Amino acid sequence: MSSDVATKAFVRSEIASVRAEIASVKSDLASFKAETKAEFRDVKATISEMQVTMRQSDVRARNSRLKNPTARIRAIPIFIHGHGAKDPDPSFFPKYADQLYNLRKPQTARDYQMLTDLSKFYDIWDEAADTSQSGEEEEKIDPERAVELLEEILGLEEDRFIAFRAKAQQLADQGPLAGEKRDRLVTSSSTGEPQPQRRKLQTAEQGSPTVPFSQTPSRAPPRAQITSDGTPAVPSGGSPTVPFTETPTRVNPERLLITLTMAAPPPRPRSTIPDSQAETASS
Repeated sequence: MSSDVATKAFVRSEIASVRAEIASVKSDLASFKAETKAEFRDVKATISEMQVTMRQSDVRARNSRLKNPTARIRAIPIFIHGHGAKDPDPSFFPKYADQLYNLRKPQTARDYQMLTDLSKFYDIWDEAADTSQSGEEEEKIDPERAVELLEEILGLEEDRFIAFRAKAQQLADQGPLAGEKRDRLVTSSSTGEPQPQRRKLQTAEQGSPTVPFSQTPSRAPPRAQITSDGTPAVPSGGSPTVPFTETPTRVNPERLLITLTMAAPPPRPRSTIPDSQAETASS
């Protein structure tokens, strides 16, 4: 009997030990699962924060390249733990740079509301607080300081907008372009008649620009000079020739006959027959 009791007690103790070990393993597994989930949440949060940071850098770079004060500016998102990226309310975000800079002197209740919401959203309320007011008054922000901080956060550069306005004003002061001025000079201011213009070169189909022969200014070809005895004058070093004229002219038959008679006869071809045979043939 005693041995049976001892055996049962041993078995019971072993079972209790195994149960305790199983419970310990379960507890360890539960702790491991919790730690693993927490680490995964941290990893996801880190990845989300990195994505938001990259997005902030990209949007800030885009805004920094803006020059036109009427161009749309992009909102910078913020990162909230457990939520991820969050964008400001579009209804209280300036669409253009001019709208942001006009908040330096807010005129309406909407301007004050926009400036307040942006200061709270980007967490610049304390930095932009108006230090000139007493402690009993309601805490307000300095519009000039708030706009300066928002400009830095959004990546805007006011100097680029100022340079753009100056260049636009300079172009406006210059008046019409050179092409428009040239078109205005085509007609006379007094008579309204068209003024002479230089003709443009005509481009050949497969060659370089050419000028039509009929439009090229040239002198009239020289006329044949006739001497006192009625014969054409022979230029030095040559024979009398009939000058070429651009347009068909009426030819004087008598002058043409004189020219043809004065033309030198063609040279006689040299004989290839030996001298002895030539003498026999002549006899």
